[in-house]
Amino acid sequence: MDYFIIRLFIFFSLPYRYVFSLCLFECMDIKNIQEVYIVDLLGVMLMIGVLASRYHGSSRNRCNRYLFWLSVVITISCITDTIVNSLGVYEITAYRFVAYIGYFWLYFSMMIIGPLWVLIIEQHINQNPSKLLKSLINYISLIGVAGLVINLFIPVIFIIDSSCKYYRGQYFWLYIGYALFFFFIGILVYVRGIRHSGFKTFFPVFQFFFPIIISLVLQLLFTEISIIWSGCAVSVVLMFINLQNENICIDKLTGLYNRYYLDRFSHCFEKLGSFCFMMMDINGFKHINDKYGHSEGDNALLMVADAVRTCVGSSGSVIRYSGDEFIILLNTSESVVADKCIEGINKNLENANKFSKHPYDVSVSIGYDFFDMKQIELDKLLEVIEGKMHEEKRKYYMAHDRRKNRVE
Repeated sequence: MDYFIIRLFIFFSLPYRYVFSLCLFECMDIKNIQEVYIVDLLGVMLMIGVLASRYHGSSRNRCNRYLFWLSVVITISCITDTIVNSLGVYEITAYRFVAYIGYFWLYFSMMIIGPLWVLIIEQHINQNPSKLLKSLINYISLIGVAGLVINLFIPVIFIIDSSCKYYRGQYFWLYIGYALFFFFIGILVYVRGIRHSGFKTFFPVFQFFFPIIISLVLQLLFTEISIIWSGCAVSVVLMFINLQNENICIDKLTGLYNRYYLDRFSHCFEKLGSFCFMMMDINGFKHINDKYGHSEGDNALLMVADAVRTCVGSSGSVIRYSGDEFIILLNTSESVVADKCIEGINKNLENANKFSKHPYDVSVSIGYDFFDMKQIELDKLLEVIEGKMHEEKRKYYMAHDRRKNRVE
């Protein structure tokens, strides 16, 4: 208990006293290297499990790729942590340079996981990174790298003595602060995105955040333990489990939500008040399937899914309801916003048709209205909105030959 109180006193002391005291503790040979091996091995095993599960899907979208590289960084860091701690405990002075490179990587990796975390969140909620955030990541990363380079000549971040022992420098906390800064930015991006869209997502933002915070605090208080990277590994596994659970609500072809998502979370829509509910159908889809085959029908579905996803973004949710029917949920009660969304979808499809090599053009009919789920049941809502969609479809076929998809 007294030892813990001393740690708390050191943690809240003045910076110079804090650094000096921590260095004293780091000089003590109280680090149990076997425990370090076990903790880091656990982190590596967890990450290998995630990498083995996500590797084949790592190229399907940016969110998966970012998660893949986050897992790679944590795996390398767990292995590096084991190596540098072994060199310090056993005082293998011949590999002092290896120890320095190892700690250089550990500090550098703290600069990687924060931005990757933010990018994963932005991609998951269909929000493109802002220019301000990109600039912030670039400039702070340059400052961090510059600090590590300066540390080669003036050891202000960390020190490796002649016996391969590691000591924290005066400004080591800047790198922990850098990681925490981007973790908090990620939470803000997530909360802002959810408030903007108004609809349920599966991203476990707080489940990911808390294991890392706990491990960072423990690492700051008890320098003889090594727990940061295993804490990061636990966070990634929690994220991975939740994203796997999301798959039951994802359409395998388009990557959009499926009908189960609508059925499962329709009760949550009551909290939104009045919002826009759209139903969309591909014009002449049966003709595309019959004349060009089902593979071309799948291509048409993918073209529509991309056009709608790009337009809706983080403003709502897109659902593949059945066959070639889609539902769009927009968190708005203004007709101007809904009409602008429809205009954007049609514009995206026009551009896609221009550059595609398909022997047909893809177009859609969209009907929409505004509803308050406290005042109408989902089945009745679907009946109303389907009628509006069919009305738009009739208008389309009055102006186009039902048997043709490419209008001359």
